[in-house]
Amino acid sequence: MAEPVRVSARIEAVTPLGAGVRAIRLQAPAAPRFLPGQYLQIIDGVDSFIPFSIASSPDELPQITLHYLAQTGADDAARMDVILETQSSVDLLLPCGDCGFSDPLVRPLLALAGGSGIAGIRSLLRTLLPAQVDLRLYWGAATAEDLYLRWELDELASRHERFTWTPVSEAAAPGCRTGRIGEVVAEDVASGALELSDWEVLIAGGPPMVWGTVEVLKPWGLTRSQARSDVFAYAPRADLWD
Repeated sequence: MAEPVRVSARIEAVTPLGAGVRAIRLQAPAAPRFLPGQYLQIIDGVDSFIPFSIASSPDELPQITLHYLAQTGADDAARMDVILETQSSVDLLLPCGDCGFSDPLVRPLLALAGGSGIAGIRSLLRTLLPAQVDLRLYWGAATAEDLYLRWELDELASRHERFTWTPVSEAAAPGCRTGRIGEVVAEDVASGALELSDWEVLIAGGPPMVWGTVEVLKPWGLTRSQARSDVFAYAPRADLWD
């Protein structure tokens, strides 16, 4: 993986995507190429950083797209709101993270995304489709309305036969599986619809989502050697794989 470098970027546009999520479009002429699945950090002060999954493909450079969901009471969100209200440019540190994937994929990939964790998966899909191996996604949120990229994923699935995806909602909704990501995946393993050992598994979301998903899927055969998540690096839990 390349070492991250500091570059400047112009904030070109901030547009709503739905469910309170906004797309932030940046123009960063000096940005280095990244791998889909990696993230960047917005530099806010001398030793202050705000991490963001990169939602765009490296092929779209020097344009970079981020997905931003402001969470009430979150320090990062308060700082990011100030940046968007007062600045026309930002400094970035990228590429970051060890969950980048190269083209072509060499193993089938099972991606499990919670909420706005879909952003990094979007970069993967926009870069690696069409794929020569199966690429399967489960994307979950509190409600079906929070699945703000549903139309885009449906369109990708209609065009690429090796890509399939399953919408998951904690609240029952038409067209969605009901429950949390780990629970729904475990149901498919139990029914024989999914064999975990066949897949490399990428888990994208906040620490509670990643930890909870691992805990549910370990009894069904998920191993540390096949699982990848940036959470394992920035929010490790010593007991997670016991």
